[in-house]
Amino acid sequence: MGAPTARAVTRHPALRSLRCIRCGDHQPVDDHPRGCPSCLKYGTPANLACVYGEPDATDGVRLPYAGAPTLGEGGTPLLRFDTTGDLDLRLKWEGANPTGSHKDRFSALAVARALHAGYEVVAAASSGNAGVSLAAYCARAGLGCEIAVTDDTPGHVVGLMRDLGAEVVVFPEAEQRWRHLAGHLDSRTVLPVTNVAVPPVGSSPFGIEGYKMLAVEIRADLDGRLPDWVVVPASRGDLAWGVYLGFRELCGSGPVPHLCLVEPFPRVSAVLGGADPHGSFPGGTSVMPSLAGNSVALQALEAVRLSAGRAEVVDDAAATAGTRRVWRSGLPLEPSSAAAVVAVEQARAAGAMADGSLVVALATAHGMKGM
Repeated sequence: MGAPTARAVTRHPALRSLRCIRCGDHQPVDDHPRGCPSCLKYGTPANLACVYGEPDATDGVRLPYAGAPTLGEGGTPLLRFDTTGDLDLRLKWEGANPTGSHKDRFSALAVARALHAGYEVVAAASSGNAGVSLAAYCARAGLGCEIAVTDDTPGHVVGLMRDLGAEVVVFPEAEQRWRHLAGHLDSRTVLPVTNVAVPPVGSSPFGIEGYKMLAVEIRADLDGRLPDWVVVPASRGDLAWGVYLGFRELCGSGPVPHLCLVEPFPRVSAVLGGADPHGSFPGGTSVMPSLAGNSVALQALEAVRLSAGRAEVVDDAAATAGTRRVWRSGLPLEPSSAAAVVAVEQARAAGAMADGSLVVALATAHGMKGM
């Protein structure tokens, strides 16, 4: 079977514009790696979100493109998980995706956008999972792929990206990757699909739309019920924002599940406590690189605020101990994913999750890639 072509990818007919999640300005359906141009002028960068026209009777959750290259992403199982206290905890096992993480949902739509718009190369900054995923999906689509990593990215993970055909560019510091990607902003052949800005904006809104399907699957897995809480490991909030958008589309004007964002040190939680959202936040992590970064993107804050949710800090020691417990229950999660289970335990102990709550934790990635 040959790789998909641009002609095979179609845009959703109801996709009208992209709207700033901060100021509400509408932009044309195009690529805006720096986010909203209006907000950028004032030093308050914010991501854009897809806006669709009125749904017809057959519409459910809508995605911006169809005919995307696929490796069979999605449809991951929802597993019961025992925990202390009177909670019904389920794990959405995203490690069952083709390259072992939730990033495959993003990659399918980001690559579809690149194909539809006529780009030849997709570029991204990654700590591991996104790079492997995009390399695979670009190879499937017949596109070039460039991944910017830091020099502490595990060598075997970099090897996977290269084996899948990606050009890997290595930098000492994380923000140097963003500056490198920004060098492609005027290109009509290379499309950056992850953040390029400081303060950060987040990734391609077209790719983020892929995460909406998690809401659809969770509701179906629960026979039409909605969970009380969805627990999401988060760096700059791409996944959390996409999950929120999915539940908002499913629920219309009704309430959506509360989102609990998991972070390795206070960022979102610091802003919720009054810190400047465009500032830098001291802290680090040596075991959860997928959740690293000293900055906050507005979309992460909006996912918490609009869902009446919270943020939970899980430090390296707690994540390491939690990972060991989860593996010994037969579930090989990477520490960034196991931290979601720890966050549930902490929130339960703090009384933030009531007895009898139905909680879904997103187990974002398989642990056997060693990230």
